[in-house]
Amino acid sequence: MQELENFHQKHGKLIQEKYPDTFDPKWLIMESGWGYFPISSLDNQPWQEMHKEAESLIEKFHSHREDSYGNGWKSLTLHGLNEDTQSLGQYGERDEVLEQLDWTWVADECPVTKKFLTDVWPAEFLNRVRFMLLEPGGYILPHQDRTDQEKRLSICNISLNNPNECDFVFKDKGLVPFKDKGSAFLIDNSNIHSVWNRSNKPRIHMIIHFELGRRTRDMFYTLRKSFYTNRSRLNEGLE
Repeated sequence: MQELENFHQKHGKLIQEKYPDTFDPKWLIMESGWGYFPISSLDNQPWQEMHKEAESLIEKFHSHREDSYGNGWKSLTLHGLNEDTQSLGQYGERDEVLEQLDWTWVADECPVTKKFLTDVWPAEFLNRVRFMLLEPGGYILPHQDRTDQEKRLSICNISLNNPNECDFVFKDKGLVPFKDKGSAFLIDNSNIHSVWNRSNKPRIHMIIHFELGRRTRDMFYTLRKSFYTNRSRLNEGLE
């Protein structure tokens, strides 16, 4: 616990990145070095309805990484091989595994969430999509999911709720400002990060792994709108 306390105390401040004047998608995703990017163009999605769907299945969640760096951390898969799909690399050759991915029964129980993923989310292919639960008092110790040579903003992390006193912190990149009423971020999980839920409420996020396919243009416009919205809010002191 001392490691957790020290990490959050040292890195748990909000750091505002400086936005350039013009939007360059390659720079943003591959070269900025940012730990996260708010997808503000998705701000008005039915996050609270999606939270209710996930919360109704809370007894079905599976323990996640309890034998390594997680405590009170659980997952439930909407799109994958089954309801408890872990990292795809452990199931065989990537291309063969990707062909086997499909909706699980969880998606059938969550029609609002599934509609967002099929009709709104701007990518053609879904890989693994999961609800991630962190129980009150639960934590995820500092770790990184990719190597330093694989830096890029490429995974979507959506807070369906994020109670006060529940913090997602990147080493040297600071606190990610998730909103309790819902918010979407691209994140770079090659950076060392940790989560600690010091509240008395369960925290539920949704993690989307994806491939753009033929929807590169849709993602471009989603990110461009978000970029200028974020920049304007920072300049106006709204963030």
